[in-house]
Amino acid sequence: MTGGLLETGIFQGRPTVTISTVKNKTSEYIDTTNVMNSIQTSLVKSGKVRFVRSINEMQAGVDELQRQNQSGLYKQGTTAKVGQMTAAKYSMEGELTSIVKQNNTTKDVYYKFTLKLFDVQEGTIEWQDEKEIRKTSKR
Repeated sequence: MTGGLLETGIFQGRPTVTISTVKNKTSEYIDTTNVMNSIQTSLVKSGKVRFVRSINEMQAGVDELQRQNQSGLYKQGTTAKVGQMTAAKYSMEGELTSIVKQNNTTKDVYYKFTLKLFDVQEGTIEWQDEKEIRKTSKR
């Protein structure tokens, strides 16, 4: 899916993106953070996009700014300035769903992963794709 996203030409001038949530609507545990990390890695390696901290990562950034600016441990002029973070132009979020079909001998699970890219300011969906995966097991 990342290849298709990169081919659209949306990422003119290396815009900033943030990772939002991936809703796991399946009946099993799936590490959705790891899935989004792989997508983010692929996009960063392309050199066409920059990522800013996600909402889950933001507190660590805030803590570091406070440590540098309020602890008194650092030389003036060398600390990161508050209010200088770059905001995201786009937000990426996803959804994982599944359908289970089984009989006496086999169990089929169909997963569908949908990924969307929103323009943060306008609230519009600028890109969307989905991938289906089938997992079959015999009894």
